[in-house]
Amino acid sequence: MVREKFVALDWLRFGLAIYLVLFHTIREYSEISDIPALYSALSLGFFSTSTFFVLSGFLLAHVYIGRNTKARFDTKSFFIKRFASLYPLHLLALAIAIPLMMTTSANMGEIHVTPNTNSWLLDRPDIDARALSPTGFITNLSLHFTMLHAWNPIYTTFNSPTWSLSALFFFYLTFPFFAPRISKTRRPLILLTVLCIIYSIPAWIMFIADIQSVVAHGLLHRNPLLRLPEFLAGIMLYVSYVKYNHWLRHKMTSTHIGAMLMFIVASFAATAYLHSEVGEQWYYLVHNGLLLPAQLMLVLLCACYQPSAHTSTALLASRLGCASLSVFALHVPLNIIASKAEKVVLALYSIIENGGSLSSFITVAMQQQRELELYPVYLFATIIICVVFQEQLVNRIRQALQNRLLPAQARLKRASPNSSYRRAQPE
Repeated sequence: MVREKFVALDWLRFGLAIYLVLFHTIREYSEISDIPALYSALSLGFFSTSTFFVLSGFLLAHVYIGRNTKARFDTKSFFIKRFASLYPLHLLALAIAIPLMMTTSANMGEIHVTPNTNSWLLDRPDIDARALSPTGFITNLSLHFTMLHAWNPIYTTFNSPTWSLSALFFFYLTFPFFAPRISKTRRPLILLTVLCIIYSIPAWIMFIADIQSVVAHGLLHRNPLLRLPEFLAGIMLYVSYVKYNHWLRHKMTSTHIGAMLMFIVASFAATAYLHSEVGEQWYYLVHNGLLLPAQLMLVLLCACYQPSAHTSTALLASRLGCASLSVFALHVPLNIIASKAEKVVLALYSIIENGGSLSSFITVAMQQQRELELYPVYLFATIIICVVFQEQLVNRIRQALQNRLLPAQARLKRASPNSSYRRAQPE
């Protein structure tokens, strides 16, 4: 049986990755921060990450559970494929990030970390960055090597966005236990509602008790166990999609679709307003729960919209979607490189234009400010580099690991054109 090809979900994966790039990079420009509404609209990076977790649960359920909930689940094969797809990417990104991070501090060779706090607080505590000690460096490096760095509730290190890869790794470990069981429920919408409620409970505790500690913030921000309901909700969304597929295909009207789109847009706009005008502990409510219904609707709408999978546009969507995790992992290191390269170019231009001396090059380069007009160059280069990185390096390493670790029968099944939906599979 040929699986459905969710072309729109490939575009969604790519779009979520690009929004996260904007969240981490473009807000540093004064032209953006000077426009409060735009700055707030670009400050909801957690919307992208949470939707990606939901999407991952949905796609994994599609690939490994499908419509036959009674099928035998090959746990060993699943773990090998997930390990081969995620771990090499993380190690490669880490090897790129660490040397670059050592060049960003005033004391060359040091890596500074700042304990995480709620950025929405009006009276945000002033916590200084500190250099990692040799012991701290080795400890955090060990956490990264074991994919446990998301469990550190105090700060993120080396390549901060990759905490999401650590969380995904934990979700993969839980998938063989939860997915075959919860996918057999006869009332998926009820279980989906329960998951949404459970997910929001810690946020309500933070909100009502006005808790502002660094550890509590780190736990809600990235602790894999507390973020697990998002992933499980994605699995249940797929089960609901299969159960109610007939209604979604034949009875869902343009009015239903319009209402869902309005709800998604209104949820995002209301969150941007809270960021701009209210702030405070509302961060935890929108970060951990209130936006989950909108994120589920967004994934569902993209799943229902199924354009032809046999076009050049669909092929492009597949390539960009498969490179989304590489974008997650590499955009911060690439931004550091782009910043330094841009300052070098601007310094040379300044010296040539003003007739300065090359002996003052370093001083002039350090004085340069990045220009927003050059940002599209960074963004386009990031996309190209990440696609090439994924296809020419990560995919090849993944394939080599699978060829070595998977039994021959599993490799043969994977190669079958009808055995799985390769584009939908979260590589």
